[in-house]
Amino acid sequence: MEIYNETDMHGEDEGPTEMTMAEFDEYKASCIFLIDQAKAAAELAAYAPFKQIIMEDYFSNEPKRLGCLIASGRMTPQGLAGAVEDLKSIGHLRKYLQEFIEKGNIAAGELENLEIARAEAVAA
Repeated sequence: MEIYNETDMHGEDEGPTEMTMAEFDEYKASCIFLIDQAKAAAELAAYAPFKQIIMEDYFSNEPKRLGCLIASGRMTPQGLAGAVEDLKSIGHLRKYLQEFIEKGNIAAGELENLEIARAEAVAA
C-alpha cells in the first residue's frame, strides 16, 4: 500500500478504514521512504555546490539569460523553440525537486496519524 495510490476520486470521506498489520507496516514504510526522500532533497538543496550550480545558476540565472535572448528578437525559430524547451525543462526539474519535500511533509503527517490510529486501536 503506497501513500500516493489512487483513492477516492470524488473527494468523499469514506470514514474509518480497517487495515491489517501487514498493510499498516507497508503504509508506514511508504511514509518513511517519502520522509527520507524529503530529507535527502533538503540536504541536497543545502549542499553548497548544488546550491550554486543548480539553485542559483540553473534555476535563477539561466531563465534570465534565456528570457533576454528571447526578448532580443534575434533568435532563429529553432533557437526560440530550443530556449522555450530549456525553460520548460528548468521548470520541470524545479517542480520535481519541490515535490520531494512536499510529499515528505504530507507523509510525516500521515505517519503521525497512522501511529495515533494504531495506538487507539491497540487501546480499544
